[in-house]
Amino acid sequence: MGRTRRSRTPNTVRERTQDIVSRAVAAPTRDHTLPHAPPRRPTRLRISQNNPWSITVMSFLFLGSLGVCVLGAVLATSVIMAVVAPGAGPSLSQTLFIAAVVVAGEILLGTAVACLCGFTFNHTARLSGGLEVALTDDLADPAPAGGRGEEAREAPAPADTPS
Repeated sequence: MGRTRRSRTPNTVRERTQDIVSRAVAAPTRDHTLPHAPPRRPTRLRISQNNPWSITVMSFLFLGSLGVCVLGAVLATSVIMAVVAPGAGPSLSQTLFIAAVVVAGEILLGTAVACLCGFTFNHTARLSGGLEVALTDDLADPAPAGGRGEEAREAPAPADTPS
């Protein structure tokens, strides 16, 4: 024998939907927020030493890519000058040679200065303890430097004294 089929009269459909609605409304609601969230503490990062060789390599790569961009800009400018005013400026080969010499000097001097800065940072970090950075996700306005508040910003100007 098969199951008996329940009739679908409008009254039974209404009873079922009211029963479902009453169950949904009667379900307890939960608040998933904490009653009191822990205070946000900033993460402190201390940089006390660096690797001068890594600084040298990164500065060489950065300055080399910057030099390629400069050579491309010089080439484009020289071609535009040759099209707009032919024979008015130096030739393309002279322009590129001078630009290549300047870029090579920039790469060598910039790399040397970056390496010296790395050594200087290591030396001063040994004396002072390094550089400390506080990282936080608080988006509020930071406190002004020196811990001074609004009263320091809105201090009245001193009155002129007669002499």
